[in-house]
Amino acid sequence: MIIEELLKRLNDIYKNKQNRLKHVLGVRDTAIKFGKKYNCNLKKLEIASLLHDITKYYSYEENIKVVTKYFTNSEYIIKEYNEHILHAYSAYVVAQSEYGITDIDILNPIMYHTIGREAMTIYEKIIFVSDYIEPNRIYKSSIKVRKIAQDNLDLAVFVAIDDSIKYYEKNGGQVPSSAYQARKYYNELLEDQNEKN
Repeated sequence: MIIEELLKRLNDIYKNKQNRLKHVLGVRDTAIKFGKKYNCNLKKLEIASLLHDITKYYSYEENIKVVTKYFTNSEYIIKEYNEHILHAYSAYVVAQSEYGITDIDILNPIMYHTIGREAMTIYEKIIFVSDYIEPNRIYKSSIKVRKIAQDNLDLAVFVAIDDSIKYYEKNGGQVPSSAYQARKYYNELLEDQNEKN
């Protein structure tokens, strides 16, 4: 079964990186809780969670090689996304090429787990937020977003994106244009929700 196979592989990959393994399992447990709340397919969420960081320790060169080989818009991806985000694309490829996954409810959450995107599906939102707030994340923003997520997943998505953008801007990091687009989308969505209430 794919889940057992993935757990075995993760234990091998992370045998000297126990904190990363704890993070991945924390994302899985958090995603399953949200999945129950929002009536999602829990197996899909578990597989996406276990795969989302499968290539986290690929070198920059390895990521570039995978992106160049498998994505027709590779030049755009390499220019737009910094080296800390590229693993989302290589993990997406591993899910397809090594595990034969074709379900977009699994693949897209893997691809968009780092910065989100406009109009995410419930599966994408759950993995994105779970990655940000899983129990081993103890920084200020994750604690804040963890509380928000209990009542409003869209607001949690917005705050996570907004805080991440502000952090990277403050520290001189590269922010992809898609992150700004996602922030704008969720800001407008929340304004619409507030007007209806």
